Amino acid sequence: MTDSLSMTDSPGRLRGLLPFYRTGEEVIVERLPEGTRRVVARRANGDEADATVRQGARFGGLLGGTYSVEALGADGGVLAEELTTVGSHPGERPVHGFATSFDDESIAGTLRWLAALRCTVVQIYDWMASYSAPLGPTSGWKDPSERDVSYDALRSLAAGIRAGGGVAHAYAPVYAVDPPFAAEHPELLMYRGDGRPEKLFENIFLADPANRAWQRHFVATYGAAADSIGFNGFHLDTYGFPRAARNSQGEQLEMRSAYETFLGFVRAGRPPDQLSFNQVNGVPSAISLPDGPGFRYCEIWPPNDLWRHFEGLFDRSSGTAGRLGQPSGSPVMRGTIACYPPVWDKGAPREDCLRTVVLTGAVATCLGAGALLYGDVYGALCDPYYPKHERLAPAEVAAALEWHRFGLRCRDLFLSGEDTSWYEIGDENGAVAVGWGGPVSPEPVGGAVFARVVRDAGYIAVSVVDLSGSPNGSWQEATPPGRCRSALVKVLLDDPGGWDAAAAVLGQGRGRFARVASRTIEHREGLALEVALPVVSGWSVLRLTRRDGRTAI
Repeated sequence: MTDSLSMTDSPGRLRGLLPFYRTGEEVIVERLPEGTRRVVARRANGDEADATVRQGARFGGLLGGTYSVEALGADGGVLAEELTTVGSHPGERPVHGFATSFDDESIAGTLRWLAALRCTVVQIYDWMASYSAPLGPTSGWKDPSERDVSYDALRSLAAGIRAGGGVAHAYAPVYAVDPPFAAEHPELLMYRGDGRPEKLFENIFLADPANRAWQRHFVATYGAAADSIGFNGFHLDTYGFPRAARNSQGEQLEMRSAYETFLGFVRAGRPPDQLSFNQVNGVPSAISLPDGPGFRYCEIWPPNDLWRHFEGLFDRSSGTAGRLGQPSGSPVMRGTIACYPPVWDKGAPREDCLRTVVLTGAVATCLGAGALLYGDVYGALCDPYYPKHERLAPAEVAAALEWHRFGLRCRDLFLSGEDTSWYEIGDENGAVAVGWGGPVSPEPVGGAVFARVVRDAGYIAVSVVDLSGSPNGSWQEATPPGRCRSALVKVLLDDPGGWDAAAAVLGQGRGRFARVASRTIEHREGLALEVALPVVSGWSVLRLTRRDGRTAI
Protein backbone atom coordinates (compact mmCIF):
# COMPACT_ATOMS: atom_id res chain seq x y z
CA MET A 1 0.00 0.00 0.00
CA THR A 2 1.45 3.39 -0.89
CA ASP A 3 2.17 5.41 2.22
CA SER A 4 1.45 9.12 1.98
CA LEU A 5 4.76 9.51 3.78
CA SER A 6 6.61 7.60 1.07
CA MET A 7 4.88 9.61 -1.65
CA THR A 8 6.67 12.78 -0.54
CA ASP A 9 10.32 13.79 -0.69
CA SER A 10 10.81 13.31 3.03
CA PRO A 11 14.34 12.18 3.93
CA GLY A 12 14.72 8.44 4.18
CA ARG A 13 11.72 7.60 1.99
CA LEU A 14 11.43 6.46 -1.59
CA ARG A 15 8.63 7.81 -3.74
CA GLY A 16 6.42 5.28 -5.49
CA LEU A 17 7.60 2.16 -3.66
CA LEU A 18 4.84 -0.31 -2.81
CA PRO A 19 5.16 -3.06 -0.19
CA PHE A 20 3.65 -5.66 -2.51
CA TYR A 21 3.62 -6.58 -6.17
CA ARG A 22 3.40 -9.79 -8.14
CA THR A 23 6.58 -11.79 -8.61
CA GLY A 24 8.04 -11.28 -12.06
CA GLU A 25 6.60 -7.80 -12.50
CA GLU A 26 8.58 -4.63 -12.04
CA VAL A 27 8.77 -2.59 -8.87
CA ILE A 28 9.27 1.04 -9.75
CA VAL A 29 10.79 3.79 -7.63
CA GLU A 30 9.44 6.89 -9.32
CA ARG A 31 11.59 9.57 -7.74
CA LEU A 32 15.03 9.22 -6.21
CA PRO A 33 16.91 11.55 -3.85
CA GLU A 34 19.30 13.93 -5.54
CA GLY A 35 22.72 12.36 -5.90
CA THR A 36 21.51 8.75 -6.15
CA ARG A 37 24.01 6.58 -8.01
CA ARG A 38 22.74 3.10 -7.21
CA VAL A 39 19.51 1.51 -6.00
CA VAL A 40 19.76 -1.91 -4.40
CA ALA A 41 17.26 -4.35 -2.85
CA ARG A 42 18.58 -6.43 0.05
CA ARG A 43 16.98 -9.41 1.78
CA ALA A 44 17.72 -10.58 5.30
CA ASN A 45 19.46 -13.69 3.94
CA GLY A 46 22.09 -11.54 2.23
CA ASP A 47 20.66 -11.62 -1.30
CA GLU A 48 21.07 -8.39 -3.25
CA ALA A 49 19.66 -7.11 -6.54
CA ASP A 50 20.48 -3.89 -8.39
CA ALA A 51 17.89 -1.75 -10.11
CA THR A 52 18.20 -0.09 -13.47
CA VAL A 53 18.57 3.59 -12.61
CA ARG A 54 17.16 5.86 -15.29
CA GLN A 55 14.51 8.49 -14.47
CA GLY A 56 13.79 6.58 -11.32
CA ALA A 57 14.66 2.95 -10.70
CA ARG A 58 13.22 -0.37 -11.84
CA PHE A 59 13.62 -3.88 -10.46
CA GLY A 60 12.45 -6.95 -12.32
CA GLY A 61 12.18 -10.59 -11.36
CA LEU A 62 12.88 -10.33 -7.63
CA LEU A 63 12.26 -13.55 -5.74
CA GLY A 64 9.53 -13.57 -3.11
CA GLY A 65 10.51 -12.02 0.18
CA THR A 66 10.82 -8.81 2.16
CA TYR A 67 13.41 -6.36 0.89
CA SER A 68 15.11 -3.24 2.10
CA VAL A 69 15.31 -1.01 -0.98
CA GLU A 70 18.07 1.57 -0.63
CA ALA A 71 19.08 4.58 -2.70
CA LEU A 72 22.86 4.98 -2.43
CA GLY A 73 25.01 8.01 -3.11
CA ALA A 74 28.38 8.20 -4.82
CA ASP A 75 30.17 7.30 -1.57
CA GLY A 76 27.90 4.29 -0.98
CA GLY A 77 25.98 5.99 1.80
CA VAL A 78 22.24 5.39 2.15
CA LEU A 79 20.27 8.43 1.02
CA ALA A 80 16.83 6.84 1.41
CA GLU A 81 15.40 3.45 2.32
CA GLU A 82 12.06 1.64 2.40
CA LEU A 83 10.83 -1.89 3.04
CA THR A 84 8.79 -3.76 0.45
CA THR A 85 7.28 -7.25 0.35
CA VAL A 86 7.29 -9.30 -2.85
CA GLY A 87 5.18 -12.37 -3.52
CA SER A 88 2.67 -14.04 -5.80
CA HIS A 89 -0.13 -12.68 -3.59
CA PRO A 90 -0.18 -10.59 -0.39
CA GLY A 91 -1.25 -13.48 1.85
CA GLU A 92 1.87 -15.40 1.00
CA ARG A 93 3.66 -13.29 3.62
CA PRO A 94 0.90 -11.21 5.21
CA VAL A 95 1.78 -8.02 7.05
CA HIS A 96 -1.39 -7.65 9.08
CA GLY A 97 -3.31 -4.60 10.25
CA PHE A 98 -6.90 -3.71 11.16
CA ALA A 99 -9.40 -0.94 10.50
CA THR A 100 -12.59 -0.35 12.47
CA SER A 101 -13.44 3.37 12.05
CA PHE A 102 -15.69 3.96 9.07
CA ASP A 103 -16.24 7.69 8.86
CA ASP A 104 -14.76 10.15 6.40
CA GLU A 105 -12.61 11.86 9.04
CA SER A 106 -10.78 8.65 10.04
CA ILE A 107 -9.88 7.17 6.65
CA ALA A 108 -6.81 9.30 5.89
CA GLY A 109 -5.27 8.69 9.32
CA THR A 110 -6.00 4.98 9.16
CA LEU A 111 -4.38 4.65 5.74
CA ARG A 112 -1.31 6.60 6.89
CA TRP A 113 -0.75 4.29 9.87
CA LEU A 114 -1.36 1.10 7.90
CA ALA A 115 0.98 2.31 5.19
CA ALA A 116 3.70 3.21 7.67
CA LEU A 117 3.39 -0.36 8.98
CA ARG A 118 3.69 -1.62 5.35
CA CYS A 119 0.51 -3.66 5.84
CA THR A 120 -0.49 -5.92 2.97
CA VAL A 121 -3.62 -7.43 4.57
CA VAL A 122 -6.04 -5.22 6.51
CA GLN A 123 -8.88 -6.79 8.50
CA ILE A 124 -11.90 -4.50 8.25
CA TYR A 125 -13.75 -5.26 11.45
CA ASP A 126 -17.47 -5.09 12.30
CA TRP A 127 -18.58 -3.12 9.27
CA MET A 128 -21.82 -5.03 8.53
CA ALA A 129 -25.37 -3.71 8.72
CA SER A 130 -26.28 -7.11 10.18
CA TYR A 131 -24.69 -10.54 10.25
CA SER A 132 -27.29 -12.06 7.95
CA ALA A 133 -27.59 -9.11 5.54
CA PRO A 134 -24.23 -7.34 5.71
CA LEU A 135 -24.66 -4.70 3.01
CA GLY A 136 -26.68 -1.69 4.12
CA PRO A 137 -27.99 1.27 2.09
CA THR A 138 -25.63 3.67 0.34
CA SER A 139 -26.78 6.38 2.75
CA GLY A 140 -25.03 4.46 5.54
CA TRP A 141 -26.11 2.24 8.44
CA LYS A 142 -25.35 1.14 11.98
CA ASP A 143 -23.20 -1.91 12.67
CA PRO A 144 -24.31 -4.71 15.05
CA SER A 145 -22.97 -2.63 17.96
CA GLU A 146 -24.96 0.44 16.87
CA ARG A 147 -21.96 2.38 15.55
CA ASP A 148 -22.47 4.58 12.50
CA VAL A 149 -20.94 3.25 9.26
CA SER A 150 -20.46 5.39 6.17
CA TYR A 151 -20.79 3.43 2.93
CA ASP A 152 -18.69 6.01 1.09
CA ALA A 153 -15.98 5.88 3.77
CA LEU A 154 -15.87 2.08 3.55
CA ARG A 155 -15.43 2.30 -0.21
CA SER A 156 -12.66 4.88 0.20
CA LEU A 157 -10.92 2.70 2.77
CA ALA A 158 -11.06 -0.38 0.55
CA ALA A 159 -9.90 1.62 -2.46
CA GLY A 160 -6.99 3.08 -0.53
CA ILE A 161 -5.83 -0.36 0.60
CA ARG A 162 -6.17 -1.88 -2.85
CA ALA A 163 -4.48 1.03 -4.59
CA GLY A 164 -1.21 -0.09 -3.05
CA GLY A 165 -1.67 -3.77 -3.86
CA GLY A 166 -3.02 -4.73 -0.44
CA VAL A 167 -6.05 -6.79 0.58
CA ALA A 168 -9.13 -5.10 1.99
CA HIS A 169 -10.00 -8.08 4.19
CA ALA A 170 -13.62 -8.00 5.31
CA TYR A 171 -14.44 -9.46 8.71
CA ALA A 172 -17.07 -12.15 8.07
CA PRO A 173 -18.19 -14.53 10.84
CA VAL A 174 -18.66 -18.03 9.47
CA TYR A 175 -21.94 -18.76 11.22
CA ALA A 176 -23.31 -15.66 12.97
CA VAL A 177 -26.98 -14.87 12.27
CA ASP A 178 -29.33 -12.32 13.74
CA PRO A 179 -32.40 -13.31 15.81
CA PRO A 180 -34.99 -12.39 13.13
CA PHE A 181 -33.15 -14.42 10.49
CA ALA A 182 -32.78 -17.32 12.95
CA ALA A 183 -36.52 -17.26 13.67
CA GLU A 184 -37.28 -17.42 9.94
CA HIS A 185 -34.75 -20.17 9.17
CA PRO A 186 -34.51 -22.65 12.06
CA GLU A 187 -33.45 -25.32 9.55
CA LEU A 188 -30.12 -23.51 9.03
CA LEU A 189 -29.09 -23.40 12.68
CA MET A 190 -26.90 -25.55 14.90
CA TYR A 191 -28.40 -27.04 18.05
CA ARG A 192 -27.14 -28.18 21.43
CA GLY A 193 -27.62 -31.63 22.85
CA ASP A 194 -30.64 -30.40 24.82
CA GLY A 195 -32.29 -29.24 21.58
CA ARG A 196 -31.82 -25.52 22.13
CA PRO A 197 -30.11 -23.38 19.43
CA GLU A 198 -26.40 -22.67 19.71
CA LYS A 199 -25.88 -18.98 20.54
CA LEU A 200 -23.20 -16.44 21.41
CA PHE A 201 -24.68 -14.29 24.15
CA GLU A 202 -28.38 -13.65 23.48
CA ASN A 203 -28.26 -11.85 20.17
CA ILE A 204 -26.14 -14.06 17.89
CA PHE A 205 -27.39 -17.46 16.76
CA LEU A 206 -25.02 -19.90 15.05
CA ALA A 207 -25.75 -21.35 11.61
CA ASP A 208 -24.55 -24.80 10.54
CA PRO A 209 -21.38 -24.25 8.43
CA ALA A 210 -21.99 -27.53 6.59
CA ASN A 211 -25.53 -26.56 5.54
CA ARG A 212 -25.57 -25.91 1.78
CA ALA A 213 -28.37 -23.37 1.97
CA TRP A 214 -26.43 -21.36 4.57
CA GLN A 215 -23.26 -21.59 2.43
CA ARG A 216 -25.15 -20.25 -0.58
CA HIS A 217 -26.65 -17.44 1.49
CA PHE A 218 -23.25 -16.50 2.90
CA VAL A 219 -21.43 -16.39 -0.44
CA ALA A 220 -24.28 -14.49 -2.09
CA THR A 221 -24.70 -11.83 0.59
CA TYR A 222 -21.09 -11.30 1.62
CA GLY A 223 -19.98 -11.58 -2.00
CA ALA A 224 -22.44 -8.90 -3.06
CA ALA A 225 -21.20 -6.64 -0.25
CA ALA A 226 -17.59 -7.21 -1.27
CA ASP A 227 -18.32 -6.42 -4.89
CA SER A 228 -20.20 -3.24 -3.95
CA ILE A 229 -17.70 -1.92 -1.40
CA GLY A 230 -14.49 -3.16 -3.00
CA PHE A 231 -13.30 -5.84 -0.58
CA ASN A 232 -10.97 -8.43 -2.11
CA GLY A 233 -10.81 -10.93 0.71
CA PHE A 234 -12.50 -12.24 3.85
CA HIS A 235 -11.42 -12.99 7.36
CA LEU A 236 -13.66 -15.95 8.20
CA ASP A 237 -14.17 -15.76 11.93
CA THR A 238 -15.27 -18.39 14.44
CA TYR A 239 -15.85 -18.21 18.19
CA GLY A 240 -13.96 -21.33 19.30
CA PHE A 241 -17.14 -23.34 19.81
CA PRO A 242 -19.42 -25.30 19.55
CA ARG A 243 -17.64 -28.47 20.59
CA ALA A 244 -20.71 -30.75 20.58
CA ALA A 245 -23.29 -29.49 18.10
CA ARG A 246 -26.10 -31.03 16.05
CA ASN A 247 -27.75 -29.97 12.81
CA SER A 248 -31.46 -29.29 12.45
CA GLN A 249 -32.11 -33.02 11.86
CA GLY A 250 -30.52 -33.85 15.21
CA GLU A 251 -27.41 -35.37 13.63
CA GLN A 252 -24.08 -34.80 15.34
CA LEU A 253 -21.72 -32.43 13.54
CA GLU A 254 -18.01 -33.03 13.21
CA MET A 255 -16.90 -29.40 13.28
CA ARG A 256 -13.57 -29.85 11.49
CA SER A 257 -15.37 -31.41 8.54
CA ALA A 258 -18.16 -28.80 8.69
CA TYR A 259 -15.66 -25.94 8.54
CA GLU A 260 -13.69 -27.55 5.72
CA THR A 261 -16.88 -27.97 3.71
CA PHE A 262 -17.75 -24.32 4.30
CA LEU A 263 -14.27 -23.09 3.36
CA GLY A 264 -14.31 -25.15 0.18
CA PHE A 265 -17.66 -23.66 -0.85
CA VAL A 266 -16.47 -20.10 -0.22
CA ARG A 267 -13.30 -20.72 -2.20
CA ALA A 268 -15.28 -22.13 -5.13
CA GLY A 269 -17.59 -19.13 -5.06
CA ARG A 270 -14.86 -16.51 -4.67
CA PRO A 271 -11.73 -18.00 -6.34
CA PRO A 272 -9.43 -14.95 -6.36
CA ASP A 273 -10.33 -13.61 -2.90
CA GLN A 274 -7.87 -13.78 -0.02
CA LEU A 275 -9.21 -16.01 2.77
CA SER A 276 -8.09 -16.43 6.35
CA PHE A 277 -9.75 -18.75 8.85
CA ASN A 278 -9.74 -18.20 12.60
CA GLN A 279 -8.82 -21.27 14.64
CA VAL A 280 -9.56 -19.83 18.07
CA ASN A 281 -6.92 -21.21 20.44
CA GLY A 282 -6.14 -23.76 17.72
CA VAL A 283 -9.71 -25.10 17.41
CA PRO A 284 -10.31 -27.14 15.40
CA SER A 285 -6.80 -28.52 15.25
CA ALA A 286 -5.15 -29.70 12.05
CA ILE A 287 -7.78 -28.25 9.75
CA SER A 288 -7.05 -28.24 6.02
CA LEU A 289 -7.35 -24.89 4.30
CA PRO A 290 -8.51 -24.65 0.68
CA ASP A 291 -6.12 -23.94 -2.16
CA GLY A 292 -5.74 -20.38 -3.37
CA PRO A 293 -4.74 -17.12 -1.69
CA GLY A 294 -5.05 -17.45 2.07
CA PHE A 295 -3.41 -18.18 5.38
CA ARG A 296 -4.00 -19.64 8.82
CA TYR A 297 -5.06 -17.34 11.65
CA CYS A 298 -5.12 -18.08 15.38
CA GLU A 299 -6.80 -15.93 17.99
CA ILE A 300 -5.14 -16.63 21.32
CA TRP A 301 -6.85 -16.93 24.70
CA PRO A 302 -6.06 -18.49 28.08
CA PRO A 303 -4.87 -21.03 28.98
CA ASN A 304 -2.46 -19.97 26.21
CA ASP A 305 -1.56 -16.91 28.26
CA LEU A 306 2.24 -17.03 27.88
CA TRP A 307 4.53 -16.26 24.95
CA ARG A 308 5.87 -19.79 25.19
CA HIS A 309 2.42 -21.11 24.23
CA PHE A 310 2.54 -19.55 20.76
CA GLU A 311 4.66 -22.26 19.18
CA GLY A 312 2.47 -25.15 20.33
CA LEU A 313 -0.64 -23.26 19.26
CA PHE A 314 0.66 -22.89 15.72
CA ASP A 315 1.71 -26.54 15.59
CA ARG A 316 -1.67 -27.82 16.79
CA SER A 317 -3.50 -25.54 14.39
CA SER A 318 -1.65 -26.82 11.35
CA GLY A 319 -1.30 -30.41 12.52
CA THR A 320 2.48 -30.34 12.11
CA ALA A 321 5.44 -30.56 14.44
CA GLY A 322 6.64 -27.14 13.31
CA ARG A 323 8.81 -26.14 10.39
CA LEU A 324 11.66 -28.57 10.91
CA GLY A 325 12.98 -29.99 7.68
CA GLN A 326 11.27 -27.52 5.34
CA PRO A 327 13.05 -27.31 1.98
CA SER A 328 15.72 -24.65 1.83
CA GLY A 329 14.39 -21.40 0.46
CA SER A 330 10.75 -22.51 0.62
CA PRO A 331 8.76 -19.79 2.46
CA VAL A 332 6.47 -21.25 5.10
CA MET A 333 4.70 -18.79 7.38
CA ARG A 334 2.93 -20.48 10.23
CA GLY A 335 0.19 -17.89 9.88
CA THR A 336 -0.96 -14.90 11.88
CA ILE A 337 -1.63 -14.76 15.58
CA ALA A 338 -4.27 -12.32 16.83
CA CYS A 339 -3.28 -11.15 20.29
CA TYR A 340 -4.91 -8.50 22.46
CA PRO A 341 -2.47 -7.61 25.28
CA PRO A 342 -4.77 -6.21 28.01
CA VAL A 343 -2.00 -4.18 29.62
CA TRP A 344 -2.88 -0.52 29.16
CA ASP A 345 -5.35 0.00 31.99
CA LYS A 346 -3.56 -1.85 34.78
CA GLY A 347 -1.54 1.02 36.21
CA ALA A 348 1.84 0.05 34.78
CA PRO A 349 4.08 2.62 33.05
CA ARG A 350 3.02 3.03 29.42
CA GLU A 351 6.50 2.18 28.18
CA ASP A 352 6.20 -1.20 29.90
CA CYS A 353 2.80 -1.74 28.33
CA LEU A 354 4.12 -0.96 24.87
CA ARG A 355 7.11 -3.22 25.49
CA THR A 356 4.72 -6.16 25.94
CA VAL A 357 3.12 -5.37 22.58
CA VAL A 358 6.37 -5.03 20.64
CA LEU A 359 7.85 -8.14 22.26
CA THR A 360 4.74 -10.08 21.24
CA GLY A 361 5.45 -9.14 17.63
CA ALA A 362 9.10 -10.08 18.01
CA VAL A 363 8.27 -13.52 19.44
CA ALA A 364 5.84 -14.24 16.60
CA THR A 365 8.46 -13.22 14.01
CA CYS A 366 11.10 -15.50 15.51
CA LEU A 367 8.60 -18.38 15.31
CA GLY A 368 8.09 -17.78 11.59
CA ALA A 369 4.67 -16.18 12.04
CA GLY A 370 2.91 -12.84 11.84
CA ALA A 371 0.94 -10.94 14.46
CA LEU A 372 -2.14 -8.74 14.24
CA LEU A 373 -1.42 -5.97 16.73
CA TYR A 374 -1.81 -2.56 15.07
CA GLY A 375 -4.29 -0.65 12.98
CA ASP A 376 -6.96 2.04 12.70
CA VAL A 377 -5.56 5.51 13.56
CA TYR A 378 -2.31 4.76 15.44
CA GLY A 379 -4.10 2.00 17.35
CA ALA A 380 -2.87 -1.10 19.17
CA LEU A 381 -5.22 -3.98 19.98
CA CYS A 382 -5.99 -4.65 23.62
CA ASP A 383 -9.52 -6.10 23.44
CA PRO A 384 -11.27 -8.62 21.16
CA TYR A 385 -13.79 -5.90 20.30
CA TYR A 386 -11.50 -3.91 18.04
CA PRO A 387 -13.08 -0.44 18.56
CA LYS A 388 -11.75 -0.63 22.14
CA HIS A 389 -8.13 -0.46 20.95
CA GLU A 390 -5.50 1.74 22.58
CA ARG A 391 -4.44 4.95 20.79
CA LEU A 392 -0.65 5.35 20.76
CA ALA A 393 1.05 8.67 21.47
CA PRO A 394 3.55 10.00 18.87
CA ALA A 395 6.62 8.71 20.73
CA GLU A 396 4.93 5.33 21.12
CA VAL A 397 4.12 5.26 17.41
CA ALA A 398 7.81 5.79 16.63
CA ALA A 399 8.87 3.01 19.00
CA ALA A 400 6.26 0.58 17.68
CA LEU A 401 7.31 1.30 14.09
CA GLU A 402 10.98 0.75 14.94
CA TRP A 403 10.26 -2.72 16.36
CA HIS A 404 7.75 -3.60 13.65
CA ARG A 405 10.04 -2.62 10.77
CA PHE A 406 12.97 -4.41 12.37
CA GLY A 407 10.82 -7.55 12.40
CA LEU A 408 9.96 -7.07 8.73
CA ARG A 409 13.63 -6.59 7.88
CA CYS A 410 14.63 -9.84 9.58
CA ARG A 411 11.61 -12.11 9.16
CA ASP A 412 12.68 -13.93 5.99
CA LEU A 413 15.42 -15.63 8.01
CA PHE A 414 12.75 -17.51 9.98
CA LEU A 415 10.51 -18.65 7.13
CA SER A 416 12.59 -21.47 5.65
CA GLY A 417 15.33 -23.90 6.54
CA GLU A 418 15.53 -25.89 9.73
CA ASP A 419 14.80 -24.52 13.18
CA THR A 420 17.41 -26.19 15.39
CA SER A 421 16.78 -24.14 18.53
CA TRP A 422 15.52 -27.01 20.63
CA TYR A 423 18.67 -29.08 20.21
CA GLU A 424 21.13 -26.20 20.18
CA ILE A 425 20.26 -23.79 22.98
CA GLY A 426 21.14 -25.27 26.36
CA ASP A 427 22.23 -28.65 24.91
CA GLU A 428 25.84 -29.40 25.85
CA ASN A 429 26.20 -31.13 22.48
CA GLY A 430 24.70 -28.23 20.56
CA ALA A 431 26.73 -26.41 17.94
CA VAL A 432 25.39 -22.99 19.00
CA ALA A 433 25.74 -21.35 22.40
CA VAL A 434 24.41 -17.98 23.57
CA GLY A 435 25.59 -16.42 26.82
CA TRP A 436 25.02 -13.11 28.56
CA GLY A 437 25.31 -13.80 32.30
CA GLY A 438 21.72 -14.92 32.73
CA PRO A 439 19.30 -17.65 31.59
CA VAL A 440 18.93 -18.41 27.88
CA SER A 441 15.99 -20.42 26.52
CA PRO A 442 14.89 -21.76 23.11
CA GLU A 443 11.36 -20.71 24.06
CA PRO A 444 10.14 -17.25 25.11
CA VAL A 445 10.02 -17.40 28.91
CA GLY A 446 10.19 -14.62 31.45
CA GLY A 447 13.45 -13.68 33.13
CA ALA A 448 15.53 -15.03 30.24
CA VAL A 449 16.94 -14.26 26.82
CA PHE A 450 14.92 -15.98 24.09
CA ALA A 451 17.34 -17.42 21.51
CA ARG A 452 16.29 -18.90 18.20
CA VAL A 453 18.51 -20.72 15.67
CA VAL A 454 17.59 -21.35 12.02
CA ARG A 455 19.85 -23.03 9.46
CA ASP A 456 19.20 -22.65 5.76
CA ALA A 457 21.29 -23.52 2.71
CA GLY A 458 22.69 -19.99 2.55
CA TYR A 459 22.96 -18.92 6.19
CA ILE A 460 22.81 -19.61 9.90
CA ALA A 461 20.67 -17.12 11.85
CA VAL A 462 20.65 -16.61 15.62
CA SER A 463 17.99 -14.30 17.06
CA VAL A 464 18.30 -12.89 20.58
CA VAL A 465 15.24 -11.30 22.23
CA ASP A 466 15.60 -9.93 25.75
CA LEU A 467 12.69 -11.11 27.90
CA SER A 468 14.66 -10.85 31.14
CA GLY A 469 12.45 -8.02 32.39
CA SER A 470 9.26 -10.06 32.09
CA PRO A 471 8.26 -11.62 35.43
CA ASN A 472 6.22 -14.48 33.96
CA GLY A 473 6.74 -14.42 30.19
CA SER A 474 3.12 -13.41 29.66
CA TRP A 475 1.63 -11.35 26.85
CA GLN A 476 -1.05 -10.31 29.35
CA GLU A 477 1.32 -8.42 31.68
CA ALA A 478 3.30 -5.22 31.31
CA THR A 479 7.01 -5.89 30.77
CA PRO A 480 9.70 -3.86 32.57
CA PRO A 481 13.03 -3.28 30.79
CA GLY A 482 15.35 -6.24 30.38
CA ARG A 483 18.94 -6.48 31.59
CA CYS A 484 20.76 -7.94 28.58
CA ARG A 485 23.10 -5.51 26.81
CA SER A 486 25.15 -7.96 24.78
CA ALA A 487 25.30 -11.68 24.11
CA LEU A 488 28.31 -13.85 23.32
CA VAL A 489 27.33 -16.16 20.46
CA LYS A 490 29.50 -19.18 19.60
CA VAL A 491 28.84 -21.32 16.53
CA LEU A 492 30.70 -24.55 15.73
CA LEU A 493 31.82 -24.45 12.07
CA ASP A 494 33.99 -26.62 9.85
CA ASP A 495 36.06 -23.59 8.74
CA PRO A 496 35.32 -20.45 10.77
CA GLY A 497 37.68 -18.37 8.65
CA GLY A 498 35.50 -18.94 5.61
CA TRP A 499 32.42 -17.28 7.10
CA ASP A 500 31.18 -13.71 7.26
CA ALA A 501 29.28 -12.40 10.28
CA ALA A 502 26.66 -9.67 10.01
CA ALA A 503 24.12 -8.45 12.53
CA ALA A 504 20.98 -6.38 12.66
CA VAL A 505 20.69 -4.62 16.00
CA LEU A 506 17.49 -2.88 17.03
CA GLY A 507 18.35 0.67 18.05
CA GLN A 508 21.65 0.76 16.17
CA GLY A 509 22.36 1.66 12.54
CA ARG A 510 18.61 1.91 11.82
CA GLY A 511 18.47 -1.86 12.33
CA ARG A 512 20.27 -2.65 9.05
CA PHE A 513 22.47 -5.71 8.71
CA ALA A 514 26.15 -4.75 8.98
CA ARG A 515 29.42 -6.61 9.37
CA VAL A 516 30.40 -7.40 12.97
CA ALA A 517 33.71 -8.49 14.40
CA SER A 518 34.24 -12.19 14.99
CA ARG A 519 37.07 -14.44 16.09
CA THR A 520 37.95 -18.11 15.88
CA ILE A 521 38.04 -19.98 19.17
CA GLU A 522 38.61 -23.57 20.25
CA HIS A 523 35.61 -25.84 20.64
CA ARG A 524 35.52 -29.33 22.05
CA GLU A 525 34.65 -30.57 18.56
CA GLY A 526 37.13 -28.35 16.74
CA LEU A 527 36.77 -24.64 16.03
CA ALA A 528 33.95 -22.14 16.47
CA LEU A 529 33.23 -18.58 15.47
CA GLU A 530 32.59 -16.23 18.37
CA VAL A 531 30.71 -12.94 18.08
CA ALA A 532 30.01 -10.37 20.78
CA LEU A 533 26.50 -9.38 19.68
CA PRO A 534 25.26 -5.99 20.94
CA VAL A 535 21.73 -5.93 22.35
CA VAL A 536 20.89 -2.24 22.42
CA SER A 537 17.10 -2.09 22.57
CA GLY A 538 16.04 -5.68 23.25
CA TRP A 539 16.38 -7.56 19.95
CA SER A 540 19.36 -8.48 17.76
CA VAL A 541 19.82 -10.99 14.93
CA LEU A 542 23.15 -12.52 13.91
CA ARG A 543 23.58 -13.90 10.38
CA LEU A 544 26.49 -16.09 9.29
CA THR A 545 27.11 -16.74 5.59
CA ARG A 546 29.83 -18.67 3.75
CA ARG A 547 32.15 -16.58 1.63
CA ASP A 548 32.33 -19.24 -1.07
CA GLY A 549 28.52 -19.44 -1.34
CA ARG A 550 28.39 -23.14 -0.42
CA THR A 551 25.61 -24.54 1.73
CA ALA A 552 25.59 -23.24 5.28
CA ILE A 553 23.93 -26.29 6.87
